[in-house]
Amino acid sequence: MNQNPQQQIPVKSAKDKAYFLILQGGMGARILQTAFIRSLIRKRKEDGNSYPILVCDNTLIGHMVSAAMTNQNVHGIQIPEGHGSYPNDPGLWNIGDAGLEHPSFTHWLEQFKNAKPQGHLDLWELLNNNWNRAYSIEYGFSLTKLIHQHKYKTGKNSFINNHYGKVMGLKYDGGPPMLKVTQQNNQVSSFMRSATKPVVVLHLGMDRNPQDYAQTINYRTFKVWSLQRWGELVDKLKHKYSFVQIYANQDNPEIPNVTSIKVDNLNPILQILEHDKCKFFMSVDNNLPHLAATIKKKGIVLWGSVSPNVWGHDHNTNIWNKTSCDIIGCWRPNMFDVNPNGQSWVCDRGYSCMKSITVQQVLKEVEKLEKTLKDNTTTNKITL
Repeated sequence: MNQNPQQQIPVKSAKDKAYFLILQGGMGARILQTAFIRSLIRKRKEDGNSYPILVCDNTLIGHMVSAAMTNQNVHGIQIPEGHGSYPNDPGLWNIGDAGLEHPSFTHWLEQFKNAKPQGHLDLWELLNNNWNRAYSIEYGFSLTKLIHQHKYKTGKNSFINNHYGKVMGLKYDGGPPMLKVTQQNNQVSSFMRSATKPVVVLHLGMDRNPQDYAQTINYRTFKVWSLQRWGELVDKLKHKYSFVQIYANQDNPEIPNVTSIKVDNLNPILQILEHDKCKFFMSVDNNLPHLAATIKKKGIVLWGSVSPNVWGHDHNTNIWNKTSCDIIGCWRPNMFDVNPNGQSWVCDRGYSCMKSITVQQVLKEVEKLEKTLKDNTTTNKITL
């Protein structure tokens, strides 16, 4: 893998003026939040200044945003990942004064206090001098309430970034995330060169790190599709497509007729999506659809306990069997779903939301998508 050098930010002193966008949440959520860079650029113009905008994350997302926003004075800061930090390990769930369980993101502040991305620059002091220009998602009751109020509504205002904007104090412009490839992955390049058929990229959401199995709350586990059905689906399409699945964690299930590529950041995934041989993607609700949205790459997404009206993109085929369960879109288990003995919520409806999605149903949607792509004479991509 070709590594790019650490970007230097145009801040000489912790007393300088700057805007902050601090990305939080899972990988998909942080990809979505990069759209607010445009909001900050407009706000900067309204404020009548040209202060740098600093995108802070513990991955390369900030640098990928900076690459997509050339000559806009937008700069990525990669904060070192501390022990037990999100997204690899959300850490402990603390019980508050009200007796309710809430996730803690205070490790972000601890990382800021210890981060010195440029020489001896004190990032924490820089943030303290710019609180009125610092923005980050607040994962609290207000956001959760907005999400549940919109899970059955199909209007454009149901999309998660409109809710992010409300709790962050910024207006969402309706546009896509903002990322661009900053590294080339040699394994990806080799696979794409050797592919003799059009490529479909998969993200099954089944890869895990050891701590994932011990987490009391890990709703990712409950929005996956059947591994057997993925295998059957690939078997019925392998005559015309080359399949590649991407994964990031230690444990990843292998599927016959699918090449697996382990990645340590988003660059290789976007590299595949951007390639002319990549026709579309298929996944459950995870970060892949949000990354593909940066170039409007179409795909098929399987939904269950999470509503595509909130988290989905309109240009995709979103399969959601709404009639499969009377509480579909429950977004469970969640922070309130652990009893005092540490037991988490278990679906008493047999996870019918995901189990109701059949291979034949997905195959029919693949046929429709193929026709759409064939009839579409214009590019599916957008210009960053």
